Amino acid sequence: MAKETPIINIFTYGLPYKLANQIYKEYESRLREAVFIITESKRYEILKDSMKTVELLLALSIFDKRVISNLQAGVKFYSTVSSYSESETIQIGAYKLTGDEKNKLLGVIINYNNILDNYGLSNGLTNYSVTKDFLLYLVNLKKAEYYG
Repeated sequence: MAKETPIINIFTYGLPYKLANQIYKEYESRLREAVFIITESKRYEILKDSMKTVELLLALSIFDKRVISNLQAGVKFYSTVSSYSESETIQIGAYKLTGDEKNKLLGVIINYNNILDNYGLSNGLTNYSVTKDFLLYLVNLKKAEYYG
């Protein structure tokens, strides 16, 4: 029987080692904290039966904060610079960001946001600084699902 691949490995596959390692370490740290909070706090115990979902959404939220938000920043940066200077290519070191690449990045961002919308996930998924806020978002999401 094949061993199940951890979801964080799927999210970080193909990323540069330094970024993937950073994401993996944050995921491991926050997951340990989340498990502790869920098992020790009555407020979050509703999530005990949904640990796989917590793991998945935690990995997704960290990927969003570390990868997708940077792609969004790159698109916004390109749009701002090109509107002021009317240039078609922005050179950052040896890398050249063109309008076509900006459009590809924008396409990825739009598709990603559509996926989130299809599953009823909002910016609350990634709008947290402490793990408790992330878990509170999941508790509210679960209650909303339960009540209709």
